[in-house]
Amino acid sequence: MDALGFSLIEGEEIVQAIKPLPALKTYFFLTSFFALIFLFLFLGIWIAIPLIFLTGFNTGIFLALLIFLIVPTLIAYVSASWTYDKTNYWITNKRIAVKRGFIGYSINSIPFERISDVVISRSFVESLFGFGSLHIQSLAGQFSYQPGSRFGAEGMLLAVPNPEELQHKIFSLIKENREKQHLTM
Repeated sequence: MDALGFSLIEGEEIVQAIKPLPALKTYFFLTSFFALIFLFLFLGIWIAIPLIFLTGFNTGIFLALLIFLIVPTLIAYVSASWTYDKTNYWITNKRIAVKRGFIGYSINSIPFERISDVVISRSFVESLFGFGSLHIQSLAGQFSYQPGSRFGAEGMLLAVPNPEELQHKIFSLIKENREKQHLTM
């Protein structure tokens, strides 16, 4: 294992290392923030009412707002930062590797022999944030149960710069790899 977090196999070289666009961090923040706001509002009734009775109306409302706005904001910011910092993609001459995590991390590797399609995604939300994503579908038919997984994708490369160019590069590498191995598909 090397500095990348995974080992290259014999004859493997990194063609492109990709860090997602910074807009992905904002996307992670907003999705976490709104989920936490709903959670805090649900729990808030059970916290705010006793606070109001114990501290008085004005102080109780102030403390409740403080708890329900600042705490979710801080949690969302920290989780978005950690998740973004641990998200990386590598295209090698033999496979695609995807690293993601929150506190820990996982690395998913998809060999070119198993890739059946590379789907470009520019959903409404992705368009709002100004990025596109690639979804790697495999011949093995495996499905990723990660949040945001679509198109039956085994691997997701979220918020990549120039997704059309990257898709073309991956298809070229797959074709080159299959020709070297005398595979037909």
